[in-house]
Amino acid sequence: MLESRGFKARNGLRVLHQKCLITVDKEWNLIHMHDHIEEMGKNIVRREHRNNSTKHSRLWVQEEIEYVLANDLGTEATRCIELEITPEIVLESLRNMKKLECLIVHKRKVKNISDDCVKINEAREYFPNSLRYLHWYGYHHQCFPKTFEANNLVALEMPFSKIKQLWEGGKIMKRPKFVNLSYAEELRSLDLGLTPNLERLNLRSCEKLLALYVHGGCLKTLVYLNLNSCKGLKSIFFIEQMESLEVLHLCDIDLKEFPDYIITGHSSNSLLELNLSYNEDIKEVPSSIGNLHKLVSLHTAWCSKLKSVPGSIYSLQHLRTLDLSYTGIGELPEELGQLECLENLYLSSTKVKHLPGSICMLKHLKTLYLWGCKYLEKLPEDVGQLESLEKLVVTDCYELREIPHSICKLKGLKKLDLRRCSRLEKLPEELGNLKCLQFLHV
Repeated sequence: MLESRGFKARNGLRVLHQKCLITVDKEWNLIHMHDHIEEMGKNIVRREHRNNSTKHSRLWVQEEIEYVLANDLGTEATRCIELEITPEIVLESLRNMKKLECLIVHKRKVKNISDDCVKINEAREYFPNSLRYLHWYGYHHQCFPKTFEANNLVALEMPFSKIKQLWEGGKIMKRPKFVNLSYAEELRSLDLGLTPNLERLNLRSCEKLLALYVHGGCLKTLVYLNLNSCKGLKSIFFIEQMESLEVLHLCDIDLKEFPDYIITGHSSNSLLELNLSYNEDIKEVPSSIGNLHKLVSLHTAWCSKLKSVPGSIYSLQHLRTLDLSYTGIGELPEELGQLECLENLYLSSTKVKHLPGSICMLKHLKTLYLWGCKYLEKLPEDVGQLESLEKLVVTDCYELREIPHSICKLKGLKKLDLRRCSRLEKLPEELGNLKCLQFLHV
């Protein structure tokens, strides 16, 4: 949205992060700002017109918003509104906000209010065409009105909506880059040819979704696709056409086998993150997985029939996270130690008895989870060579009898969890040398 206004958003956010004015949560793709910084920004907005909220560029106080809308006092001064839908809200005044660019509608916090009591039936008729960002949690209409041209819309977020289609009869929108229709319980099909320039598409848990229509070359710019729990989809072969895809989530969609077309498709040279968790029928990872040379993150957790991973995994020289938790894997390839960039390894509730000795070569490994590995008999003697290790979780490993003395060399270890390892009789005496250790559970 910022870049659509000509701002260099990525550079600006990088500078703010370097100055510790914001924090970036890469795991959840969130940006956090300190309360004092947020309050300072709000004070700047209020300072311009202290006693006249109708002239504020941003409205976020619920009482002020209800007053402005109820009295039809909306003006072109308003650029952004963040509100909660209540029975008192009268949205007709939105039509006067000709330059409104950002509309955020949150889920109602008031309990025991039925949808019929909320006056939102007229809401969709008054979406200003100036909108660039529209977020509406639980939007109750099946489509957008024809009066909403959305010529400037860049981002659309409507989780838990009743949307069946974006527009009746279809409407090509070239501006949208981000669309989130996750948990849309009535969505059955979506024509992606109508939004040809998308970069991010989130359709998570659209359980009634049957088809995505992809026309030749219409998703060349898509970098993120989330189809988690879209079990009704009849085909996802269109993924092979995507040229720029970097992040692909296909969890819990009843895949019967590892989709080879991900590896052979156009995105094989761009894919960074692949999540296939909760597809219980996947039995093997093809050796061609090594062709995804840029892959940074691979998740196959809860693929319970998966018995092994191929030695060709060593070709994934950029891999930082490997999650094999809750699979049927009993043995890991010796080549695992060649994953030089690996930082996070999750092996919880697998059937491994021994870890390959080569694992001690992972100089950048920070996290090793072995929770619930009930067949695990021992850790590698040279585990102390994992010089970057910060978290080691070995809970509920009932066959584990001893901890190697070399563990005391892990100078950066912050968390060591050894709970319910019932056969473990003693710990190394030098464990007190772990100066960075913050949590020790035994």
